[in-house]
Amino acid sequence: MRIVTLLVPLLVLLLAASSTATAGKPMGEVGLDDVRSAHERVQRYVHRTPVVTSQYLDELSGRQLFFKAENLQKTGSFKARGACNCVLSILEQDPGVTGIVTHSSGNHGQATAYAARLAGLPCAVVVPRDTASVKIDAIRSYGAEVLLCDPTPVARREACARVVEQMNYAVAESSNSYSTIAGQGTIALEMLQQVPDMDAILVAVSGGGMIAGIATVVTELRPECKVLAVEPDGKQLEPCLRAGRPLWPDPPRMLRTLADGCRLQQCSPRAFAVIRRLVAPPVISVTDRQIAGATQLFWQRTKLI
Repeated sequence: MRIVTLLVPLLVLLLAASSTATAGKPMGEVGLDDVRSAHERVQRYVHRTPVVTSQYLDELSGRQLFFKAENLQKTGSFKARGACNCVLSILEQDPGVTGIVTHSSGNHGQATAYAARLAGLPCAVVVPRDTASVKIDAIRSYGAEVLLCDPTPVARREACARVVEQMNYAVAESSNSYSTIAGQGTIALEMLQQVPDMDAILVAVSGGGMIAGIATVVTELRPECKVLAVEPDGKQLEPCLRAGRPLWPDPPRMLRTLADGCRLQQCSPRAFAVIRRLVAPPVISVTDRQIAGATQLFWQRTKLI
């Protein structure tokens, strides 16, 4: 079995599962053509990241494993793909836009600041007060203004809304935007060229934009390939998938997890609508101990973090 996993803040344990998800694009959702358009739009501004292999990890798992090294992407994560497509799409649709604002735990903030600089637009990024200082410094290095807020999803959205009201900026959503989801889907276009006969793709889930974009592509181009969701312990995505609707508490919560890029418990509404349709249970949940152990092992064997 040939399995691809994404190198993002959450490194996963590799398992196989059956899939019963259904294809077909409901009106208004993201589709394969949107992802292809996103690829044309952003390919000049993002890296085509390599696929990493390890004979040791193959033997350990009993499978052929391929790791898509999005940790080597512009700004340090896959978020550059979605942010560039979102910001450039906003500029195409409204050439008079005055600026860009977003809220983020760090990675999407860096990516949006990078994309806004490419577009020649001012940018403000709302981040929780407990965001790692290295991420805040990186956001500022791209020329964006950093606005601190309480570490809750509600506080982040409220602070972002205030910037929209006061500055008339456009919002670049981290996952609740079809243009962002389409941008993340470009990962799968590359993977299907690099490992065309893969059997499964394991994708870390926070807001859900990356797995929604990847599933959109894989369902159309290689439907026999399974797309499996991986989450930090406590996210509880699987009960939502089995129920076919969100079951998370309201107001939204942040998880306590070593994977600080996967702290959102809820998937965004637009991403979840795609995930519910294209990604089947089970969901693989991993603990902080497993994340730390896998990160250490992967560094020892591949020299990548």
